[in-house]
Amino acid sequence: MAAYLPLMTAPGFRFTDGTPPFEQTSPGHFEMHGYTYDPQVGCLLDTLLTLNWVHSFDWPEWMQTPEAQSLKDDPQVLAQATPEQLARLMTIFARQERFSDGAMLGFWDSGLLLGILRRASELAQEQRKDF
Repeated sequence: MAAYLPLMTAPGFRFTDGTPPFEQTSPGHFEMHGYTYDPQVGCLLDTLLTLNWVHSFDWPEWMQTPEAQSLKDDPQVLAQATPEQLARLMTIFARQERFSDGAMLGFWDSGLLLGILRRASELAQEQRKDF
């Protein structure tokens, strides 16, 4: 997961192509087609699934807890997150979009996704030092 940090912080990286998630097809009628995410976002989702960063738990319930709220809202708390907490947040990242179009964009716009990737990178570096 940490490998996506340099990709997503590279100059010129755009999380979406910038087009709205809908278009007007005729007066008063709109067609929803969702956001068009950068291909790296899809690759990140595939990586999360392949490397078991997406867990089976009651994520809608957990995301309402004080623990989840502090991880989401306080960069200092996120900077100390455990791998399990990162996995829970990334499970929400991977699953919530299905129920709320633009949820992944919310992770991006808030800085939460980059914060998670930074913490994952730090943990990966710590793990390499131990070997």
